[in-house]
Amino acid sequence: MALVLGAKVLLAALMIAAGQTRSATPALDLVYNVSFTKPATHLYEVEFEIGNVREPAIDVQIPVWTPGSYLVREYARNIQDFEALDDAGRQLRWTKKDKATWQIETTALPTSPKRIRVRYRVYANELTVRTSHLDSTHAYFNPASLLMYVKGQTDKPSRLKINAPQGWKVTSPLALAPDAGGYFHAPNYDILVDSPHEVGTRRLLEFQVLGKPHRIAIWGDTNVDTKRLTADVTKIVEQAAAIFGGLPYEHYTFIAHLQPGIGGGLEHLNSTTVQSNGSRLNTRRGYVGYLGLLSHEYFHLWNVKRIRPQALGPFDYQKENYTHSLWFAEGVTDYYGGLLLRRSQLMTPADYLEGLASTIQSYESTPGRFEQSAESSSFDAWIKYYRPDENSVNSSFSYYSRGELLGWLLDLEMRTRTNGAKSLDDVMRYLFENYAKKGVGFPDADLEKAFSKVAGSDFSDFFAKYVRGTADIDFDNYLSRVGLQLRRTYAAPASGGGRREEVANPEERAAENENRTPPGWLGVRTNAQADRVMIANVVSGSAGYEAGLNSGDEIVAIDGTKVTNTSLPERLSTIKQGDRVTLTLFRREKLITITFAVDRKPFDRYSIVTLKDATAAQTALRNAWLAEDGRAMTARPGGN
Repeated sequence: MALVLGAKVLLAALMIAAGQTRSATPALDLVYNVSFTKPATHLYEVEFEIGNVREPAIDVQIPVWTPGSYLVREYARNIQDFEALDDAGRQLRWTKKDKATWQIETTALPTSPKRIRVRYRVYANELTVRTSHLDSTHAYFNPASLLMYVKGQTDKPSRLKINAPQGWKVTSPLALAPDAGGYFHAPNYDILVDSPHEVGTRRLLEFQVLGKPHRIAIWGDTNVDTKRLTADVTKIVEQAAAIFGGLPYEHYTFIAHLQPGIGGGLEHLNSTTVQSNGSRLNTRRGYVGYLGLLSHEYFHLWNVKRIRPQALGPFDYQKENYTHSLWFAEGVTDYYGGLLLRRSQLMTPADYLEGLASTIQSYESTPGRFEQSAESSSFDAWIKYYRPDENSVNSSFSYYSRGELLGWLLDLEMRTRTNGAKSLDDVMRYLFENYAKKGVGFPDADLEKAFSKVAGSDFSDFFAKYVRGTADIDFDNYLSRVGLQLRRTYAAPASGGGRREEVANPEERAAENENRTPPGWLGVRTNAQADRVMIANVVSGSAGYEAGLNSGDEIVAIDGTKVTNTSLPERLSTIKQGDRVTLTLFRREKLITITFAVDRKPFDRYSIVTLKDATAAQTALRNAWLAEDGRAMTARPGGN
């Protein structure tokens, strides 16, 4: 025993000594200078200074992906004019080792440290939340697509200076303002990568929530009421903070790009970038939808950036980082995105239930739900979600949509199993306390354990059926628990010109649907090329699928009568279940015909309505779930 203990003490001493030796060697001094002297060329000019280099060769790398967007995007493809110089300005030899790695011969020695400069330019003309963009009106960059790092040194601090044109202002999540020398500081590369920057003549809305500064940096044109936007975002922040008891950051930045033809969002540790067409904010539906996007990305600061699967940090920037829990990271965040709007009273219960009904309809109309579980769609996000094809509807289902539904089901399970004493909020708090606050990610298997522990009941059957498996969901069962029911009907048939007539009374529509022969369905989804009707997807199991219809076929006639994109809806409205139809098609410029008996059309109008005989207990659970008693949660200061 004494010998073993002595060995352990010796080992500990050696480790301490080794640590002291390593700490005695000064760390690399890492400095980035980002310039854009000719913004209209879309070229960033980057200088990466690496001081105290003591190795004869070092590797510098650019990430191949951006955390939060699970696809290898090959950012090295945009890099040009790479060079390396010593501190006297002399060129250093370098070699490209692989697609994203440059090896530089530094001529340094442990006793003769060097300072080298790496220079390159980056072409940035891709306006998405995942990439970088530069033009004559602004500069926006995600550091993953712009800033290299020294291999093996991502834990080291760095400084960043942005040399902006006259009159342009810098908005950075790293600090509200640079230091006296014009530098922003990052404690490590992970934090640097997690900090998108907006530079230009943006509008800046500033406000406080729970005593902490918040900013919305707007690039683009919109006539949105900025006072209303600020007030509404404040409500979202307050409701999210109320779940966790405070705000886990010193300041937060929303970067809002409002331009034609863009959309989407990406989360970061204390910021987010959200993109939308500015005109979308001019309608109530569009404005509420935009708030939903903001809400989703904001909630990510807890779920993903702090409450995270083990695989999502620290990151390997050179390859895929796999997890089975993106359904929870993204889908449950989607669930909270809408729920926070409801709790903030920014969305009516009817609006909320309309959105839920739409998600259920998407689920039930996608055969791929039987092929891909929540866990498998999470794991295969790298090869499937961002690369959909014509067969995706049959082979996969979004971890966003399935995860949103699972978040809702899990919330209802928590509420019904505990008679309203617990909810999904309690599970989120448990994960925050037991993982996020300890700075670690949760193992995928621990999600099930967390629900079982907080609820005090076994969730293994639920996870086996709906998370790891592809069992179909009994939505009627879950909705009845809160005094609701799902109504599946058909939209009214198209009238002249292809427009659908609306029936004012849903009960009349339901009765009409029950009393008429079900409409027929070709089993395809189409899109338009000018006025041509092109088959985009053929749904597996449908009559059209079995008859041999192909994606890419152009439908030119039905039963000998020409159809166009404009006339198609009205023509389809006359087809009933069981009718035999003959489609005339162009397939690779050859004219062919296919005849088959059509299926019953899937229901295309979903709504959620209140049960007439809902019990007091069901109503109470619904009121608590949807904050229908008029009392939104109140944000409370806490010790996050």
